[in-house]
Amino acid sequence: MAYKYDQICDALKTKIQKGIYAADTSLPPENTLALEYGVSRITIRNALAVLIDEGYVYPVPGKGNFVLSPKNDRYLFSLKPEKILKSGYDRVNLLGSDIIKPTIELVYHLRVAPDSRIIQINWLLFYHDIAVAYDIQIIPYASGMTLWEDDFTYSDFSEVIQHKNALPDYSESVSIEAINAPDTVSEKLSISSDSPVLLISEKVMDDDQPLGMRKLYIRSDYCRLTGVSLLT
Repeated sequence: MAYKYDQICDALKTKIQKGIYAADTSLPPENTLALEYGVSRITIRNALAVLIDEGYVYPVPGKGNFVLSPKNDRYLFSLKPEKILKSGYDRVNLLGSDIIKPTIELVYHLRVAPDSRIIQINWLLFYHDIAVAYDIQIIPYASGMTLWEDDFTYSDFSEVIQHKNALPDYSESVSIEAINAPDTVSEKLSISSDSPVLLISEKVMDDDQPLGMRKLYIRSDYCRLTGVSLLT
């Protein structure tokens, strides 16, 4: 049975394909779409998330969602672990969540004071009992925050940041590189220290202020990047 947001997503795709919503123009605001389809804004956001993930629209913080222009040399890559891992993952372990002092690297990237505190959350993803990915998520500590271990569930890092900060808009910067596994990573993934891994570094921003970052290490033999052309 199709979810409501799937039906809305298909309707919006049809309008984009027919040129009702032209390339480089914005879609109607979430409130307008919610009224048009008789659903909540959360349902509209779910539909828009699919359109963004599939390369039909792109978000512009503070301005809305815009229709992408089809180009032959542009491809959309999903960087969610379930999309990058060849066979996905079937189990996740929370290794721990701690309040720690920032390293020099974190002071630079998160723009925090050296004597400040940050929350670090470590996850290990498994496929058939093989550790295939190691996910380190880092959020600057604010007064009143807890480590949340009792109700932790693994989800997309940008969703965690948005939920904790109640942000309607945010931006992300991402870098991807192949490296030899650092000692800590090789230990967690049970591979040799000279084994190649894919490192995806992600930083979430509110305007120019960093809200958090994550480093996702994936075993090379379980990793695959696939792109979808934005030409529709």
